[in-house]
Amino acid sequence: MNRETDLQQIAIDPLLLDASSAGEIFTLRHAGLPDAWCAVEAPAFEINEQERSDFVYAGVARQAELRGGGREITLSYIAAGEPKLRLEVTIRHYPGSAVLRMRYTLFSSSQAALTKVAGRDAIRYFHLKPHGLAHAPLQECLSEYQLSHFDPVAHTYQPNIVTYPPELLRNGISFTGPVALLHTPRATLMAAYEHGADHPDGFFTFAIPGGEDNTGLMLRARKGNYYAGQLIGPETPWTSAWLELALSPLPLEGFLPQYRSFFLNEISQNLESRQPYLFYNTWNFQERNHYFNGRPYLESMNYARMMAEIDVAHRLGIDVFVIDTGWYLKTGDWRVNLERFPDGLQEVRRKLEGYGMRLGLWFNPTVAALTSQIYQEHPEFTMTAQGKPRWQGPIWETEESTAMCLASGYSDYFIETMVRLHHELGVIYFKWDAVSQYGCDSPDHDHGAAANTATERWECYGYQMGLQMIRIVEEVSKRCPQVIVDFDITEGGRFVGLGFLSVGKYFLINNGPYFSDFDIPKWVKIDPDTINVFFYPGAARPRICRAGYQFDPLIPSILFLTHYLPDPPALSQRNSLASLVLGGNGIWGDLLSLSDEDIAFLSSHLADYKRVAQAVTRAYPRVSGFPGSSPEIHEKIDPATASGLVTFFTVAAGEFTYLTQPLAGERLITVKGANGWERTADGRLRLTVRLEMNEARVVYVEGS
Repeated sequence: MNRETDLQQIAIDPLLLDASSAGEIFTLRHAGLPDAWCAVEAPAFEINEQERSDFVYAGVARQAELRGGGREITLSYIAAGEPKLRLEVTIRHYPGSAVLRMRYTLFSSSQAALTKVAGRDAIRYFHLKPHGLAHAPLQECLSEYQLSHFDPVAHTYQPNIVTYPPELLRNGISFTGPVALLHTPRATLMAAYEHGADHPDGFFTFAIPGGEDNTGLMLRARKGNYYAGQLIGPETPWTSAWLELALSPLPLEGFLPQYRSFFLNEISQNLESRQPYLFYNTWNFQERNHYFNGRPYLESMNYARMMAEIDVAHRLGIDVFVIDTGWYLKTGDWRVNLERFPDGLQEVRRKLEGYGMRLGLWFNPTVAALTSQIYQEHPEFTMTAQGKPRWQGPIWETEESTAMCLASGYSDYFIETMVRLHHELGVIYFKWDAVSQYGCDSPDHDHGAAANTATERWECYGYQMGLQMIRIVEEVSKRCPQVIVDFDITEGGRFVGLGFLSVGKYFLINNGPYFSDFDIPKWVKIDPDTINVFFYPGAARPRICRAGYQFDPLIPSILFLTHYLPDPPALSQRNSLASLVLGGNGIWGDLLSLSDEDIAFLSSHLADYKRVAQAVTRAYPRVSGFPGSSPEIHEKIDPATASGLVTFFTVAAGEFTYLTQPLAGERLITVKGANGWERTADGRLRLTVRLEMNEARVVYVEGS
């Protein structure tokens, strides 16, 4: 047992994986918990109508280095019988982290089928059996983090936390997740899956069986993880979504910053989506021109307007300039509209690069024009429902398009399209819009066959489309490491969860709720009808947009792009800036209407933010109050560098004082924006601000 491939104990500091026990893929231990561990029972699959879970450890299959010093280890397991099965468990981990990721790949020695004797998915991903987390058995609390509630009042996704006390767990429960945390005052055990759906819909189910002798945490497939009769073999494996496990010698409140750091620094092999760039998007002016002036959405999409906007964006300090819908001639081909941009966006590219800025473009990755090359050559990739095209129609004042299925060969085509545009135009930011979770029940794609029901194919598409979105980004990122992909989740029914955030970021909120979200009758005249309520400058729109920062204690807010209006008056600008710097990092509006004074004011504040942006992105949030309270305070200071910011908002006028967390004592600190401040004996800052009604203020803190 002296060869590396025969090792039964794999040290991934501070974790230890012990694969010596029968019936387990490994026992998970943490160096800081010498008397606690978690047995991870082997997964179970239904193969040829028989449950198979008898996997025996066969050694380390291979290892690889990851970006930034991480390590990938693939463990191999064999299940004897007919057919013989081989399970590969690929583990990714970074030194010092309490969190690991793992993914299953299942092979068969001969052709076999994944089946559903009971008419439903029959995969148990794991059964976690912890020992020693508490000083007495059955004393763990469970916290479930839900990430995908679509709230119509704010017209955006919101997280929710549900905590179950030990007495409820003894009776057994099931829940959706995607994050489950068993925790005590001395330790936390976490399990999660990287997928997504509108809550309470989902493709996985967590369960605690309950009973004195039947404890632990299971994860099972709920629906769509495979289709009945799906074949596996020596060269055609089945592969799972990525799963997450963590064991930490900290209570829940101590572990959550560790998980947030994992999501910021470890989960993705491309960290560009995690950088605190400032984004500008053209769409808000396109909407204004349509609603206020009665003009087509795409009228302003032209060379002269874009070149002028780039100049203003540069003066503001924008890093990424995003041209929204209308730059292309037709969907599917995704070629520049030469009537709007006669040189094919080349001068736009040169100007942006001269300013040190980057180009972003809008896409709908699930549509192709009926005259496009991809549709003409591969009409079989069309998304269908009950044998008919799922949808056909014009896309934003361009020609007729049809829906295309991501769980088909179309996804490979779209990978090549993105790579081409990166090289031809220098595109580094791809905004994906209008991608719904469901939509295809075709028997001719990769999510079911004619022998499966339409419902099963529909559900398998809902599962597979998310994995295909992730795969597209991963493959493009390998070839184009600077690329950022942003997925618009401004409407419900989208792939929302941990999955896409492992490779990209979300475009979280547009202009808040529609008038219809408040049950305002259609006969009520609204003129101009902007559709969205919060379309105007002021304190109200930033207040709604700040709802997205509720994700920040678990998932960094920098992954939830939110655009704020730069328009005067100054009170509105101060509210927008104080909200933007918490991680939304987006601006949109009519840049050409801004005065020199407006630009100077905004650019000065954004320059202050850029000096501390990395620290703000790292910092764990500390929040007092809520949007609409007086005051509402957000602290985003990295205590190790004593750098970051504190933002103050209020509805009622007043003087407000706030004490920060203790900061690195040896550092000299500069404070900008407070009416008064002092350093306390224990290293905190006592900040005082005076605010008028509906005011906002950013206090910048820099350690040196």
